[in-house]
Amino acid sequence: MLMKKIRFILRQPEFPLLLFFFSLFLFVTPFQRNSDKTGLEASFIYLFLAWGGICLLLFFMSREQAGKPNKSEGKPDKMIS
Repeated sequence: MLMKKIRFILRQPEFPLLLFFFSLFLFVTPFQRNSDKTGLEASFIYLFLAWGGICLLLFFMSREQAGKPNKSEGKPDKMIS
């Protein structure tokens, strides 16, 4: 049940745009807050984990797109007479 919902979300045409803005938010946030409080190591770990999560989402999205059959594939071309 959960996998069907995730697959449905990943197949939506709006998902890449949502992922772009979510990524932008994730990568801009550490630079907006004061890094002196959190430290350089914590900022590095945060950015690495955010990057890894985005890569994982892109991987799952590409797997869903590869599994979807192309509707135009396999149909013979129309001959114009």
